Amino acid sequence: MISPQTIDKSIFDAMFSNVRKTSSVFKIQSWKRDAEKVRSIDICKYKAILGTIAAYENKHDEAINIFKSILLLTKDCGYQAMIYSNIANVLGHAGKYSEAIDSYWKAFELSNNPSYFESFFNLCKIYYINDQRLTNMKSLDDNKKKFYEQELLSLNETRQEIIENTNLNLDLYRDVLKVAFSVFFTHCNNQVNRFIEVNDSQISTILFNTDLDLETVMLLNEGMNDKFLDLLDSYEYEELIKYPIIFTAENFKSNELG
Repeated sequence: MISPQTIDKSIFDAMFSNVRKTSSVFKIQSWKRDAEKVRSIDICKYKAILGTIAAYENKHDEAINIFKSILLLTKDCGYQAMIYSNIANVLGHAGKYSEAIDSYWKAFELSNNPSYFESFFNLCKIYYINDQRLTNMKSLDDNKKKFYEQELLSLNETRQEIIENTNLNLDLYRDVLKVAFSVFFTHCNNQVNRFIEVNDSQISTILFNTDLDLETVMLLNEGMNDKFLDLLDSYEYEELIKYPIIFTAENFKSNELG
């Protein structure tokens, strides 16, 4: 029998054991039933489990509302920081990267935990966001400061190169990226890595996870094709095809650029 104190770990282990999300309604309902065992013991933990399950089901607004309700139940800054990080994850998975960046920063402000700065930094890096808060590293140790200063220099150089030396539109690329990540996290968990190639007329992006099977790769690429069609409401086809995105299980890690 699972202890109420470890139910959240048991549920999360089951949720994130596979990169592809389960479509089993029975399994998801069983997680919700298990969560009920925690309700009278730890209401914050109970709500955190429900929020995570809602996010897993792509019920983004519901998940965010649940997480926000936890903020009213605790004054513990460390716990609040964790909740803001959870909210940022949901926002990022939904493609709302700007709001996600702000939420990660709030988590870092509350806790000075370097892991939240890393999440904040990485999301800015993915979308080539030049955020002034990237230079605010005063609570990091010297080694981490040195690392992120180099990363920031590289980010700014790459961003400037794209702007000055190509005819590419960063805002359009960001819209394509947020759609791509939304497609991935609709069907999958865990991490997706990025490999890019940039020339004077195109940014080619490969999103990869070596745990993907062929069926899931096909599903993601079909989903991306469908979303590309939706983008035609805002952009010309000739512009969109400059930003191709492909999902794969092949490992591009050693060549990863962004």
